Amino acid sequence: MEVKKIEVGSKVKWVSQSQGSVKEKAGIVHAVVEAGANAMSLLPTGIVSSQIKFDTWRSLHKRYIIAVPRGGKSQKIDYYCPRVGDLQLRND
Repeated sequence: MEVKKIEVGSKVKWVSQSQGSVKEKAGIVHAVVEAGANAMSLLPTGIVSSQIKFDTWRSLHKRYIIAVPRGGKSQKIDYYCPRVGDLQLRND
């Protein structure tokens, strides 16, 4: 069986927990953040702080920035940086 590699453009999903609520999130890999790199420098220009859904600029571990559409009437995209081990490739 071929193992798919997570790279920019890959469709991914993960389960997120916040304040007792569990949600599945899905999006597209926007950027690969190498260990020690500044994740903020890889975000698109022109976004506002409310679209950034992570707070660690640098990490000792490789990470991925995931672009997740807000949905509904909003055209905005939020940017998350979940733990790599939580990510799963989507088949759709």
